[in-house]
Amino acid sequence: MSKTASILLLILGIFITGCASHPVVHPGQLRKNERVYGYALSAENIIPILWFRRGLDADTEIGYRVGLPISGSGVDLSRVLMRRENKWDVVNLAWSLTPNNNYDITYYRFKEKERSSGIFKKKKKKKSSRVSWNGGRFMVIPDGVIKDEIPSLRFGFLRGGKLSDRFGYEIGYYHDFNAMPLSEVFNPDWNKTGENSRLDSEWEGRYDEYDPMYPGNKKGGTPSEYSRMTGLSIQLFYYLGRFDKKDSK
Repeated sequence: MSKTASILLLILGIFITGCASHPVVHPGQLRKNERVYGYALSAENIIPILWFRRGLDADTEIGYRVGLPISGSGVDLSRVLMRRENKWDVVNLAWSLTPNNNYDITYYRFKEKERSSGIFKKKKKKKSSRVSWNGGRFMVIPDGVIKDEIPSLRFGFLRGGKLSDRFGYEIGYYHDFNAMPLSEVFNPDWNKTGENSRLDSEWEGRYDEYDPMYPGNKKGGTPSEYSRMTGLSIQLFYYLGRFDKKDSK
């Protein structure tokens, strides 16, 4: 992906609400009782959220998110499953409080790589590590905006990275295969609401009088649990460091 496309994608995400939320990644190891914190800006919430993470032991950590006023708040638990040199695998269980309350199960694969902090090769300074990660996420929205009896079940992939000691990002998309065909995700005219444009009968009328891509008039402009936009996740992280100055033992 080109730099221009990446920037446009981030700008698009910041001005679109997906009304779901996901955990903030801390790409490092926390000692027992060590705490770190920061804030995050996401396409899902628009308003920044505060996040805190605490090490329960060398391989387990718990995370909290506080939304403003409350949307985007949540809790999650991470556990390292495997370590090998500069790579490690993590499973994360999360719950988020939003208009489309959601549960996530995510499998991450992290990779750490050293690189020079200098801009030009001839002016190399000290080396710093950069962490990147990929993952697969299963997402459940049991009761969202429409409050249908059928939950939204989603699956997709994500990619993220820590760009510096302070900044990180994560981009992902999680599709509801029962809501619409995957091949129509980028088609803004697919079953658009209005006269003679109801959802195909084979999809059980899930989007009756509700646009699957853009907010509907009857729901106050919020994408439903079945909307394709609810599956889009774009997050920018800012790491503030340890929550207190005392070293954990």
